[in-house]
Amino acid sequence: MSHVMQQPTAVASHSHVQRPVSPEPRGHPRRAVAALSVRQVRRSTLVIAAMVVVWVVVEVASFRTAYPDGVSPTQFAMFADNPAVRMMQGIPYDIGTAAGFTVWDAGWLLTLLMAIWGSLTSTRLLRGEEESGRADLLLAGPLRPASAMLVVLGITSAAALVLGSAVGVTLGAASSEWSGALLFGLVIAGTGVTFTAVGALASQVFDVRRRAAGLALGLVGLAWVVRMVVGTDDGRLWLRWLTPFGWLDELHAFGSPAPAAILAYAVAWASLAALAVVLRGRRDAGSALLVDRAAPRPRLRGLSGPTAFAWRTTRGTLLAWALLLAAYSAVFGGLTVTMVDWLEGDEQYRNLLEQFGFGDMLSVRGFMAVMTSFSLLAIVLQVAWRVGAARVEEEAGRLDAVLARPVSRLRWLAGHAVLALVGGIALLVVAGAATWLGAVLAGSEEVTWTDALAAALNGAPVVLLAAGLGVAAFGLVPRATVAVPATVLPVAYLLTLLGPALSWPSWLLDLSPFTHLALVPVQPWGAAAGLVMCALGVALLVLGAVAFHRRDLQTA
Repeated sequence: MSHVMQQPTAVASHSHVQRPVSPEPRGHPRRAVAALSVRQVRRSTLVIAAMVVVWVVVEVASFRTAYPDGVSPTQFAMFADNPAVRMMQGIPYDIGTAAGFTVWDAGWLLTLLMAIWGSLTSTRLLRGEEESGRADLLLAGPLRPASAMLVVLGITSAAALVLGSAVGVTLGAASSEWSGALLFGLVIAGTGVTFTAVGALASQVFDVRRRAAGLALGLVGLAWVVRMVVGTDDGRLWLRWLTPFGWLDELHAFGSPAPAAILAYAVAWASLAALAVVLRGRRDAGSALLVDRAAPRPRLRGLSGPTAFAWRTTRGTLLAWALLLAAYSAVFGGLTVTMVDWLEGDEQYRNLLEQFGFGDMLSVRGFMAVMTSFSLLAIVLQVAWRVGAARVEEEAGRLDAVLARPVSRLRWLAGHAVLALVGGIALLVVAGAATWLGAVLAGSEEVTWTDALAAALNGAPVVLLAAGLGVAAFGLVPRATVAVPATVLPVAYLLTLLGPALSWPSWLLDLSPFTHLALVPVQPWGAAAGLVMCALGVALLVLGAVAFHRRDLQTA
């Protein structure tokens, strides 16, 4: 406690340092807010920029490998007539070139990624900072709340433009079709910008960050469902203008571009941002449009210990992840038979899958196994962010009060690690159950409950490894608690995904844990590889715990 008691003295002595008196330059508080916002978004922006660049390069290379002579009229008809394909990827337009095919094949996922990133980033920088009380310190100076919000929105929008530029420039350089590529980059940026404004508006509705983020993500899901439903019927295509995800389909970047699609993003951002700014200027700090004015009854459940409290504060986020993952898995489970039939009818696409090592996708059980591996990547990222909740407790200074009680460091950290592991396993079970349910509702009898659950739990060793990476980073490099597993594991996944097609050396592919996962239930579970990954995960957990036990607490 000595360092806590000394802090006021240090601040006081610092305040008496003599400085030349000079007028504060105008706009200085805005520059401070801007600099802080840049620090808060730069890491996620750089990580996602690297991911989307690799993604675009892979899409272009895949098209040239699978369709060296372009997409034939027969193949085009297969894409256009398949309701499952139209539901997920939209109606194909201008897919005769590598760039046009990339926009259709990858655009839907890139826009969805940008929408989620924009919503979570703006709610974190706005409602999250306000909820923690840090925003009060900034607004104590000559800076209005609405002005601070505009600065934050400007920085997050600039970050979205950086991500869109990364996509556009990469696609243009890889395909030499610059005009359409840059238009596509504007769509990617526009999606991110639009949903940063959605997050800003949600931050005015609820006074708790997790509720604001839940509302923003709920609107993302609603907009995505509208786009999926509209795409299955030509008579409803005009409804695509009601959702930002439909504006990509209306753009036709490599055909006859529609500038109105780009204009729609600008109008949406300006309207939502203006409404959010007006609402922020009319409310008090810490308040919101929807606040429970009545005195709430005390809720003591979840306050019996640090682990119970950690569960109480993060269960809502875990539930949101479970719902989104269940929806994703159920959709792909229901489309399994349709997608396998489609793949069997396209010889060139089958050859591409064989080259990438996904030949097992040509069977129903094999397709389910591969799609489950995709959801595993999302689950390990959730585990990484869950371990990051421990870092948030330390960084905010709340851990000092906990450790002042008879609570050991190891007990506190073990609680967070257990919750991360249990949550990850629970999400695996949710993914397996939803996949099976979607297949059953679609009339498939080939996917059994046992197969779906086995395919999902096949990823349990990777979940343990993700938790170990996060805890090790928390003990050794606290600031990189989330960054280490959230970077290492996606890169490892790309090694497994791209390595076989690019003839990378086997020793490099063996560095990825995903390489050693068998495609259960098509293949038997790889017990040796699974046990090795579990042992490595436990070793990393122990390393992180020992490092945390020996280091000082860091609140910055």
